[in-house]
Amino acid sequence: MLGGCGAGADNATGQVCDPARGPTMTRFVDVTSASGVAFAYSPDFYAFEGGGLAVVDLDGDGLPDIVTGSRMGGLTLFRNRGSLHFEKATDAGIDPTAAASAIAAADLDNDGDTDLVVASPAGVMRVLANQGDGRFVETAQFQGVGLTEHVLPVDLDGDGLLDLYVSNRDIIVHANTTNRLYMNRGGLQFAFAGALGDGLSWTATAFDFDGDGDQDLYVANDTLLADFGRPVATSPQTTSLLSDLFLRNDGPGPDGIPRFTDIAESLGLTVPRSSMGGVLGDFDGDGRLDLFVPNLGAKKLFLRDAAGGFVESANRLGVTAIFRENATCNETSDSESCLVLTWSAALGDFDLDGREEMLLVNGETVPKDLPPMMVLSRGAELPYRELAPSLSCSDARGVIVTDLDGDGDQDIVIAPLRGPLMIYENQGTPATNGWLHVTLHGKESNRDGIGAVVMLRMASGRTQSRIVGSGGVIHSANPAEAVFGLGTESADAVTVRWPSGRTTELLSPPLGSLVLEEGP
Repeated sequence: MLGGCGAGADNATGQVCDPARGPTMTRFVDVTSASGVAFAYSPDFYAFEGGGLAVVDLDGDGLPDIVTGSRMGGLTLFRNRGSLHFEKATDAGIDPTAAASAIAAADLDNDGDTDLVVASPAGVMRVLANQGDGRFVETAQFQGVGLTEHVLPVDLDGDGLLDLYVSNRDIIVHANTTNRLYMNRGGLQFAFAGALGDGLSWTATAFDFDGDGDQDLYVANDTLLADFGRPVATSPQTTSLLSDLFLRNDGPGPDGIPRFTDIAESLGLTVPRSSMGGVLGDFDGDGRLDLFVPNLGAKKLFLRDAAGGFVESANRLGVTAIFRENATCNETSDSESCLVLTWSAALGDFDLDGREEMLLVNGETVPKDLPPMMVLSRGAELPYRELAPSLSCSDARGVIVTDLDGDGDQDIVIAPLRGPLMIYENQGTPATNGWLHVTLHGKESNRDGIGAVVMLRMASGRTQSRIVGSGGVIHSANPAEAVFGLGTESADAVTVRWPSGRTTELLSPPLGSLVLEEGP
């Protein structure tokens, strides 16, 4: 494992860490070795793309299991046995030699268990059916899918079945970088519905942007440009590569396949940058879902306004995280190597005080020279401030935040470019802070409730909003859940707005784990 991220710290691999940024958050403990999870990512020697990661409950015991996959081959399921102990599964029906550049996990056939989709850098995508106990059988395989970095399960035609949107990135072969849509026809069978979007796409994020009852798509495109967060004195940076897409779902065409219109330019999303993902959350507490974009240099935060548009507000809210802070880099630096390269971000209320923090996992811009992980935290008032979590610095790619041990607070799983998967236990949450963990059972909607928005109204009248299964994290699959901290408050009501348009409300919900079924 890598050493800590103190100033100038290094380790046996020769990597050097930047100094820590901001006050220290000492709540996370590295439990990788003790957990029994022993998996090392192994990319092609010259590659900077990572491997697959999914953290989801596959055997129905209420504890999230871990699936890992390397680009050069090696696909492994670790079953969660409780108390942060995992056991390598040798009887899961998973090919241990399979390569994985992206893993998706969702209930694709609405039978109550979680299926897997594994995409490889060779353009092969496999659908693996869960037999109900965390064992799998391959039911579909697609060739020539592209160089896939992310697979997003999302119901785009409103039939209650999750379709697959595939984000591809290949700077050499254009056909391999065109994104593709596969429509779910039931029985874990999918039909190729054509190309949908272009560019060097890392991920896609889904939500009902315009409130018309269907799921729209934000696509994070890499234009290989850095953002120093400064006004451009002459002309803006230009590139022949396509900037981010925002695909508005216009409903099914005559063939039943949904049609899309790219409205990114009208939303102010087409300024070229090295976008790598899209994280949805209510960053300013107004009840509307906003969009955070990790990239190279100045991060972007697009707040929803009352008119339904986006207003870029990262600097105002203190979440730009532009420059590295070490002996050679500061806010006047002109070198791209002095920019913070953020590959992924994840929201989680780590102290369960009722306000989410955001974890940024970063990668090296100079070989063997690493920035630290960062947590952006807010109190009762904005803006956010940077904290230094007790996490080893690494050349990170994917990240999942979820409760691994069932104690109510959220732990962390990080997939690096190369080397061991890392697991951190959250050990610092006050016992007095309440929490609510919501999972959904859809009926008219897909069973996982992917695309649903869950709102918690607290006793003070303040609200918190979460979206279930929206995607946006490179190579990775998050569990379909909504997690809320309450601090010392009680909960007045929890409301679910389902993808079907139905609403479910529960008054005075009990704290702890809660399953809500679609209905009145």
